[in-house]
Formats: sequence, structure tokens, C-alpha cells
Amino acid sequence: MSDRWFQLRVMGIVALVLPPFAIILVMLIHGLPIPMSISETATMTDASDFLLPLCLGAYSLLSLTYALHYSYDDILDKIITASMCGGFFLVAVQKCASPYVTGTHIGLFRLTPEWSHIVHCVGAVVGFGAMILWIMLCFSKSNKPKSKQTKQKKIRNNIYYGFGWAMVASLGIFAIDLLGLLRSGFPTTFIAEWIMLTFGGTACLIKGGAFLKDK
Repeated sequence: MSDRWFQLRVMGIVALVLPPFAIILVMLIHGLPIPMSISETATMTDASDFLLPLCLGAYSLLSLTYALHYSYDDILDKIITASMCGGFFLVAVQKCASPYVTGTHIGLFRLTPEWSHIVHCVGAVVGFGAMILWIMLCFSKSNKPKSKQTKQKKIRNNIYYGFGWAMVASLGIFAIDLLGLLRSGFPTTFIAEWIMLTFGGTACLIKGGAFLKDK
């Protein structure tokens, strides 16, 4: 297995484990209520503060190294993975608005909670948006015409498109919830993020050859 495929599998695993780990840390270990978003878990307890920055910081770094080393001469692949890096970096270093945030200047850039939330949300939209484009546009590429592609490649592409459109719908719900247009008190953003990370992580595992490899 090449380093490129190994890195894709690592990125898939990181995306898949983040939401359940957040639930385990916050609800099962500390007995706190379900977070309204995965990002909120980074503000709820000292024990869970590390999880989001660690996972998304790693994801940002992996996206950057992929853009620099594994996207070869594909300029679209480079732009998309570099955008993922930037988006998830902002999410990792600036906290979202939360009832648990008490500081007046927070995050790497020492912003007010209001501005930190804006930067955090912009980063999330950019990061998830780039991930969707990566899966739908770059994962589905082939150097063979469609008539000569293997059955497994065609199945993989259908999965990538299906996952991508499901992530688009989830990102839309995520954006609507950010605008406060949905019922408050329900973890809509958490569910939308979990869906996007699950589909995105699974797509990375498939692209990395963990499933549905060509025979």
C-alpha cells in the first residue's frame, strides 16, 4: 500500500471517530447534555477541549501534505485540499460561540467570542465544502473513458456522488441552523456534522482502497 492510500485511510478514520469520541467524552464520561455541535465539545470541559483541535488540526495538516505531495500535477486537487487545510485550521484554532465560553479573547488569534464564532463557522463551511468537492470531483476522476472503467470503479463513483449530495444537503442544514432558522435546543448542527464526517470519512477509506478495490 502506497503512502498516499495510507494517508487517505488515516483521514477517513479521523473523520469517522471524531463524533463518537465527542459523545463519549462529553455525555458518557462527564454526564453533560448532548452538545449542539461537535465544536461545542471543545468548550464544555477541560478534558474534551483537546479533542476537536487535535483531530481537526491533524486533518488540516494531512490535507496540506496531501496538497503538497500527493495531488501531483492536478491543480484542482491541490486547490481543494489546500482549502480544506485552511478551513479546518480555522475551526481548530478558533472556538465557536457557546454558553461554556467565559473568556473575552479566545483562540489562537485572541478574538472576541463573537468574532471567533464567525471565523470558526466560515472555516467549517470552507472545510466541509472543500471536502464535498474533493469527493465528488477528484475521487471520481479516472484516466480511462467510462466505457472502459471497471465495475468497481463505477460503483465507487456512484457512492462518491451519493455521499457528496448527502453532504451538500447536510451542509445546507448546517448553514440554516447557523442562521438560527431552525428550532433551538435540538442538536441539528451536531447531527449534520456527524453525517458529513461519516460520509466523508467513508469516502476516504474507499478511495484509500479499504473497500471496493478493483479486482
